[in-house]
Amino acid sequence: GRAGIHENLRCVNMELLYYIMQHPFSNRSVEYNDNRVSLYVAQYGKCAITGRELFDTSDLHCHHKLPMELGGGDEYQNLIIVCNPVHRLIHATSVQVIEMLLRELNLDLKQRKKLNKLREMMGLEAV
Repeated sequence: GRAGIHENLRCVNMELLYYIMQHPFSNRSVEYNDNRVSLYVAQYGKCAITGRELFDTSDLHCHHKLPMELGGGDEYQNLIIVCNPVHRLIHATSVQVIEMLLRELNLDLKQRKKLNKLREMMGLEAV
């Protein structure tokens, strides 16, 4: 119930939560913006791949697992919150960019599997 919801909220950066609630993307659907807030809370304010806490909007990215051009939508199940370098790596096609981001992120095997699942959903090769 409400106690559980309030307990979850104690685990997130409330300043960032209020910001994303008060500044929805005007070029996105209401569903996308609502789900972005819900996912941020559900993921305890952390990147779904690295587990790193997200501190500002420049690092918080809401990724469509199945891209809209491939039939994906703004449903909660099709979105995931990731940090900026992970989001760049999900979309990267350049070998140099992929290598640079892999060095920067230093992902373990479990994190790399999660990342590759997202890349494969986009039709990209595993890294």
